[in-house]
Amino acid sequence: MSGKGYRAGFAAVAGLALAAVAAAPASAATSWAVLTTPNRGTIANELYGSAALSASSAWAVGSWYDTARAAPRTLVERWNGTSWSTVTSPNATEYYNELRDVDATSATNAWAVGYANGSAGVNGAPRKALALRWNGTSWSVVATPQPGINFRQLYGVKAVSATDAWSVGWYYDTSLHGEALILHWNGAAWTQVTAPDPGTSGNTLESVAGTAPNDLWAVGYYSNSGEKGVLAHPLAVHYNGTSWVETELPESGTGTFLHSVTALSANDVWAVGSKNGYSAPVAYHWNGAAWSEAPTAPTGGTGNNVLYGVSGVAGNVWAVGYSSAAGQTQPIVQRWNGAAFISESVPQQPIGGLLYSVAATAGPAVFAAGTRWDLNGAGSLSDRTLSMRGSGG
Repeated sequence: MSGKGYRAGFAAVAGLALAAVAAAPASAATSWAVLTTPNRGTIANELYGSAALSASSAWAVGSWYDTARAAPRTLVERWNGTSWSTVTSPNATEYYNELRDVDATSATNAWAVGYANGSAGVNGAPRKALALRWNGTSWSVVATPQPGINFRQLYGVKAVSATDAWSVGWYYDTSLHGEALILHWNGAAWTQVTAPDPGTSGNTLESVAGTAPNDLWAVGYYSNSGEKGVLAHPLAVHYNGTSWVETELPESGTGTFLHSVTALSANDVWAVGSKNGYSAPVAYHWNGAAWSEAPTAPTGGTGNNVLYGVSGVAGNVWAVGYSSAAGQTQPIVQRWNGAAFISESVPQQPIGGLLYSVAATAGPAVFAAGTRWDLNGAGSLSDRTLSMRGSGG
């Protein structure tokens, strides 16, 4: 495929990385509190993706570990304005099933995506893309294309309407090259759409967002064979109503991974992840003409420091993730103040935890989802679901 390989033009843009950010004005500090969430398993419970229609209607998805099957199973939880509760969700196989993202347009239309193994074990083959649809009453599995030979995984989903949705991820082709995966729902079926393929070693898309059917963004990263000292390059692709096209991004350090994107308008789009591998958070802003790096707050962590999720509404933008130091991981939240992302105070977890996603609504009310660690009855660490709500921004 054309366009593979690192382009010198990317590096040339880096000097302008912090010069072009012009976005939402400052917003007030947010007050964060932990919400009680259910856990189906005794060993591992994870919330990866979240979506919110309003302060009284939100979703969170992930997985829980079924000891009887020795495999994770899909986990869906719903917020009704007062409490979180588990909603019954199907699985595509008897083995490993996990949901990574969720999005909704109404109380009767939502999508959740992830992957399912065809045989036992974390890397059981074949691994298939998994899509579930909510019709207002129940979740059901909807068939998706399964390209390549293995490891089809969906990481992000954007529901535009009942007849228009997108999902992104990656898969291995027949030569074991990692290909970006883009799927489109037309109201009747999912079909695969051609995705940009810049990396000679691998390409991954992890998140998709947009404000109109002909204006969507997906982000991730790519790598090149034989490229020493560079872990990954940031990847952003744009849908213009006809095709998906790669757009230039500034390079940040020795490796940049993008995990999430949110769009407030056609000229106000945000993407977050990490740079220099996983050692420092990174954020980018699209102003309608170009991407530029946006300043992030120091985390104080001496280990990994990553932003996994970003969301915004009406001039408010939040990014969530984790920071690690001295063997402990703690959730972090950063908020855009009009000039830079600044750290917000969030409840620290006694043993540790992290946030994978965030969903903002008008008001604003903000929901963040992730995992915290706890001691089970045997004195061993177990993963427990974690939800935080922010208000007052």
